[in-house]
Amino acid sequence: MPQTPPSQDCAAAPNGNDPLAPKPLPRRRLVGIFLGPAVAVILLTLPAPEGMSGTAWRMVAITCWMVIWWLSEAVPIPATALLPLVLMPVLDVRDMGGTASSYANPLIFLFLGGFLLAAAMQRVGLHRRIALRIVWVMGTTPDRIVLGFMVATAFLSMWISNTATAIMMYAVALSVIAFVGQKTEDSVLLRGFGVALMLSIAYSASIGGVATLIGTPPNALLASFVLENYGIEISFARWMMIGLPITVIMLPLAWLLLTRVLFRSHAINIAGTGGALRNEVQALGRMGPAERWVAIVFGLTATAWILREPITLVTGLALDDAMIAIAAAMVLFAVPITTDGGRIFALDWEATHDVPWGILILFGGGLALAGGFNTSGLAQWIGEAVGGISVGTLILVLAVLVAIVYMTEITSNTASTATFLPILGAVALGMEMDVLALTVPVALGASMAFMMPVATPPNAIVFAYDRMQLSDMVRAGFLLNILAIAVSFGAFILLGGWVFGISF
Repeated sequence: MPQTPPSQDCAAAPNGNDPLAPKPLPRRRLVGIFLGPAVAVILLTLPAPEGMSGTAWRMVAITCWMVIWWLSEAVPIPATALLPLVLMPVLDVRDMGGTASSYANPLIFLFLGGFLLAAAMQRVGLHRRIALRIVWVMGTTPDRIVLGFMVATAFLSMWISNTATAIMMYAVALSVIAFVGQKTEDSVLLRGFGVALMLSIAYSASIGGVATLIGTPPNALLASFVLENYGIEISFARWMMIGLPITVIMLPLAWLLLTRVLFRSHAINIAGTGGALRNEVQALGRMGPAERWVAIVFGLTATAWILREPITLVTGLALDDAMIAIAAAMVLFAVPITTDGGRIFALDWEATHDVPWGILILFGGGLALAGGFNTSGLAQWIGEAVGGISVGTLILVLAVLVAIVYMTEITSNTASTATFLPILGAVALGMEMDVLALTVPVALGASMAFMMPVATPPNAIVFAYDRMQLSDMVRAGFLLNILAIAVSFGAFILLGGWVFGISF
């Protein structure tokens, strides 16, 4: 929509709440806006490479346009994901019906159900109660407080948005740091504790998301991609068999790195921290009927996801993970809860305003891109082009992990995943490898960016802590990236055969 000229009010208060107020346009975005379509037009005027069909070459042009806009964030990332709905039918790559079907993939509804369940938890305050209880149970010495925050953040990030989790835990952490500051005069140790605590929140939010299929968008995007394009189902329980071990291994490693190697927060000797945490817990009061109801639905949903296959076998019901997620959301919308103030619902439409709908559109765009690779013949051409290359599977897996981890430091992890899944799926087939051998590492690596504030929303959130320097995050993140690559590679090699039937 064209922007109207700024009014006098807009000019006087350019940083106000007016959505039409002028905002500075970063050079990267400005260049990207024109570069994306320009590259696509240039490619369309050139002849296709030998052996590639005209349809596949047009798909290359569409892909380049989308990748440039994703990397430069020329327009909002979910808006770029809508391009296939226009470009694929116009350029005769895929008809409108086939393209639009990618935006209604069943696993998109799994993520939608997860978002709605998370919205209910946040609305009734259940997520805060879970977090504070976990921190309280883990202990009250500085290093145990860091561990408690990590466990609580990781657990919540398995089920709800890691951004929302990081925002909540950041607020709690500020109060804990302020209390610790009253108990010690050593500013160096206090700064180390504060930085370690903040980084632990950001890192455990990303690490926890690896554990479940709804924990982070790349996981669900992978499952959607391989189901739609190769007929391979990755169920909620199956993903947990590889994601949860990685989370369980990474959390203590990150904790040791932050508290014992880099910032030595355990050296602070304070008393009374337990009282501060106890006050936070007591301020919540007793669990009300709304919290209890959401906790019951959440527990039953998680159990159904994990035990779906046995339940299907015993009952004969045709269940899938998306159906369970949407059923849970509908229960929360439909069943009233009796409270002292009357009857309420755990979910209403107003509570869904903060659901990240853009992520769902981004899923659809990524799947439409992958579908275009198949229908245009581009995937087959890539496969044939790499068919004669002889490289060991283990080397390729490691290369993919390293490339994705460091690319995600500067780009959206979901956009990077959407870009590389169709390419690496085609490469795997061309080299006569299992498709999952190269696509699963994409999802794993996309969740392991720890160095830069722009890498993930949790990193950006904790970077707002006034005592943190960029060098703190880069130093800790660089070492944690190496550990993450090693752990992900080892877990995938050891568990990939058992979980996914991959032969290395």
